[in-house]
Amino acid sequence: MGGSEVSTQLELAAIFVVFVAVTTLFSFVSIGASAMGGGSPTGTGAYPVLAAGETCLAQVGGVTGYSSVPGLSGIYTDTLTFVIVNTGEDNVDLSRATVTVMAGDYLEILTRSGGSLSGPGTWTAALPRNGDGSMPLQPGEECAIRIHLDRAIPAGETPTVRIRLPGERPCSITGQAAAPAGDAGGGIASSSPED
Repeated sequence: MGGSEVSTQLELAAIFVVFVAVTTLFSFVSIGASAMGGGSPTGTGAYPVLAAGETCLAQVGGVTGYSSVPGLSGIYTDTLTFVIVNTGEDNVDLSRATVTVMAGDYLEILTRSGGSLSGPGTWTAALPRNGDGSMPLQPGEECAIRIHLDRAIPAGETPTVRIRLPGERPCSITGQAAAPAGDAGGGIASSSPED
């Protein structure tokens, strides 16, 4: 009698495993079909996917790149400076921005610096802070951004900086940084919104 009871429990366990596998497979197929087919039918109560709005930030001029260590100037870059402008119709709060830097195998999400001088792995904006810590950028107003990388990148690398405000596509700034003294080191390509 003990054998038949164990056999029944094994059969129930096998049925349960098959049920879980089939429902998981069906879920993945259903998700893939809705992603390829353009969404869910109306009236299903599914949560809407909100698309990001266009960016209201744009680059002005080029990017200056230099090394904070004088002996490595021209060989490595660990500091980038550039100017952005608010092209939108409303104020934006730069203190809420996320700044990401990519170059070769380097990828970093930077922390906003609390002061005017930024330490490694931080960024700062040349804007006064309000009493609540916000940094409003008025429509048409320009602002210098300074980035201090966590580690130096070779001077020939082409960094990509993305500044994303909540609910917007990022402002993407790519290109080879020019030397501060006006060396013919390249220039920065235009700033364009990207996902």
